[in-house]
Amino acid sequence: MQTLKQLDATDFGEWARHVNRQNAESGHDGRPLFSPLTGGADYATSERRARFETSIVIPVGTAGWMRCWGLVDDQGAIVGHLDVSASTIVSEQHRVSLGIGLESAYYRQGFGRALMNHAIGFAQDHGIEWIDLQVLAENTPAMALYKSMGFIESGHRADRFRINGRSVDDVMMTLKLSTRPVPNAPAAQPPDPTPRSQRS
Repeated sequence: MQTLKQLDATDFGEWARHVNRQNAESGHDGRPLFSPLTGGADYATSERRARFETSIVIPVGTAGWMRCWGLVDDQGAIVGHLDVSASTIVSEQHRVSLGIGLESAYYRQGFGRALMNHAIGFAQDHGIEWIDLQVLAENTPAMALYKSMGFIESGHRADRFRINGRSVDDVMMTLKLSTRPVPNAPAAQPPDPTPRSQRS
C-alpha cells in the first residue's frame, strides 16, 4: 500500500532519485514530454540539496517557503511527489506554485488526483488564494486532470523549450481557491492515496 509522507531533510536523496527516474520517462515509450530537463540531468546536486533543506523549514507564510510530500511504496521508495512553494517576494505570499509527478507504474490509479486534492486542502487551510502551475503543452493527460479540478489556462509561451530538436510550448494554469484563513494552521492530513477499488 502506498502512503503519503511529508518530506524532511533526511528524505532528499530518495526524493532526488525518484525525480531522476521520473524525468527519464519523459517522452519515452509513448508518453508525452512532461519535463524540460534532458540529457540525464541529475537532481542530486549539493546546490539543490541546500535549497531543499533550507526552504522546507521556512515557516509557511514567509517568503521562500516550500513543503514537499512523497508517495511512498511498501519498500520505502518514493514513487510520486508533490510540492507547493512560495515566491521569495513578500507581496506574492497569497499564491503558491505547485509541482507534481508520478512514475509511470502508478499512472491511472487515482494517485495524481489524490496528490492534487492534498495540495488544494493544504493551501486552503493556510489561507492561500491561488495555486499556479506550469505544464508542457503536449502533456494533455495532466492538463485534463488539472482542468477537471478547476484550473484554467492563464498563459501560453510558444517555443519556450527546445527538447531533442523539438519546439515545445509551455502552458501556465491557475486555480482560484475559496479560502478559510487560519493563521499558523497545521498541514492538512494526507488523503488515503489507495484507489477506491483496493480499499478494504
